[in-house]
Amino acid sequence: MKKMILMLMVAALGLTTFGNEIKHRFLISNFMGKSLHYVDQMDASKNWELKLEQIVMDMQLVGNNQLMVNHDKGYHLYDLNTRERTKNFRSDKMSAIRSMRRLQDGRTFFASERGPVYEFDAEENFVAEYKMPKVVTYVRMMRFTPQGNLLLSCNDGAFEVTLKQGLEPEERMVKKFLLPRPRNAYMALYAPDGASVYVSGGYSKGFYTFDTEGKLLKDIVVDQPEGLHNYFYGGFQMLRNGHIVMCNWSGHNKGDFKPGLKLVEFDKDFRVVWSWNEEFGGTVNQMLVLDDLDPAKLNQDTSGILQAL
Repeated sequence: MKKMILMLMVAALGLTTFGNEIKHRFLISNFMGKSLHYVDQMDASKNWELKLEQIVMDMQLVGNNQLMVNHDKGYHLYDLNTRERTKNFRSDKMSAIRSMRRLQDGRTFFASERGPVYEFDAEENFVAEYKMPKVVTYVRMMRFTPQGNLLLSCNDGAFEVTLKQGLEPEERMVKKFLLPRPRNAYMALYAPDGASVYVSGGYSKGFYTFDTEGKLLKDIVVDQPEGLHNYFYGGFQMLRNGHIVMCNWSGHNKGDFKPGLKLVEFDKDFRVVWSWNEEFGGTVNQMLVLDDLDPAKLNQDTSGILQAL
């Protein structure tokens, strides 16, 4: 295992190692503020905030400039141009929904914090409930693998499970990517080459690389500037250039808030080359870097890199 401590002198300036300033357009979920923020670092006059009814854990661009966000029993759709809510899908078959993914064929899958995964067809008719192994508990994020399996991130790590019909819950387990220290993994994705798996480690304050058999290869800990803290490594996104942008969530409310860089960007060598920490962002658990994404199309990260299909 190789443990790496990342120095942030470059990131504090928002510069790459080549001296070129990095700027992004992105959406963040502000957990503490129960809101979404759009940030345009090229033109701050375009920034906006959208107050929400519930805290958003997961987000996906699903086409026609629509943003899908989870709620306890389904999802809301918001028009990114008008910021108006255009749809509220809910099903009383579900509860404690924390993550959802829409596929190219129109099916939508939902992951409950309590473990089950639910499938709905393109017309949003209920198809199936998939019960998960007992170790899959306190689920945060759900993502598809290139093979059509699921990566579910929860208490002890990320677990790859199959959705094959007719299996008992414990038979669904395919692979385990266990945290080297506690706890609450938030999100996992296969790398684009399929040779490794990335996991953000929640309260363990590590960003991990595993091989495909679950062996830990890298343990990345951000060295925060003085007065700032690692708190909970949350959602992340792989960019087309091979960089990874990750959230450092920093508290439920003012009572347990610990200031820290809200977003950091790793290059291919896991050096931090950009960071963001504006106060109005509150505590950031999930984000979407929009630079080269097309909100007119469905965007998916099955291959690792988030991109339009």
